[in-house]
Amino acid sequence: MILMRTGGPKMRGNGMTAGAERGFSLIEIAVVMFIIVLLLGSILIPLSTQIEQRQISDTQKSLEEIREALIGFALANGYLPCPDTGSNGSENITSGACTTISGSVAVGRLPYNNIGLGNGDLWGNRYTYVVNEAFARRPSPTLPLAFSLSTASDIRICATQACTQTLSTTAVFAIISHGKNGAGAVSYATNSTNPASGSADEQENYDTDRDIVSRAQFTGGAAASEFDDIVIWLSRYTLLNRMVAAGKLP
Repeated sequence: MILMRTGGPKMRGNGMTAGAERGFSLIEIAVVMFIIVLLLGSILIPLSTQIEQRQISDTQKSLEEIREALIGFALANGYLPCPDTGSNGSENITSGACTTISGSVAVGRLPYNNIGLGNGDLWGNRYTYVVNEAFARRPSPTLPLAFSLSTASDIRICATQACTQTLSTTAVFAIISHGKNGAGAVSYATNSTNPASGSADEQENYDTDRDIVSRAQFTGGAAASEFDDIVIWLSRYTLLNRMVAAGKLP
């Protein structure tokens, strides 16, 4: 009698043993688990962080639209608007010049009624608007355009409050969103000024001088180091180029 051996590995129809099939399944499971871990790593980013990043991105886009609207205003009128130093969203002018001038610049809120947008940022605060006041003077028969080649009152965009490093020394205007903390900004709903910032860099963006700070955002540290302002500006030479291209300047 011939005895058949029955204790060896059983063959499947595809030629693989049961043991080999089990090993292949473990590899598949390991790959799937690795993919799941990668997916969870992206999903587990706090929802509040995702919302904040979206708000920052949307605010940057809004500021770019406002910059284009200010250029359009200049093309149509031959001058830039003055800031709103009141609460009605319209520029304030006295005798053909900005009502409030400090050190050859005018500082206030963005005159959203004059440009048709920009009444407030996503955190409910008014945008701060700083302009070279010479570019916002009303034209006269002898001075048909407000633009001048003088650089005495150009706005400086600085990396810090001390302004030892400059990003631009020829900005004709700057617009600032005071970010999530809103420190020093004016509330759109109440027209009241928010509490002051403990950061010198943020304080620089709501005082009345020609220096504006634009740097990387930093939150969650000491109050003196905080900075969540979002800033955009325009060089006088970019504006002059646009004026020439539109036939408004020779």
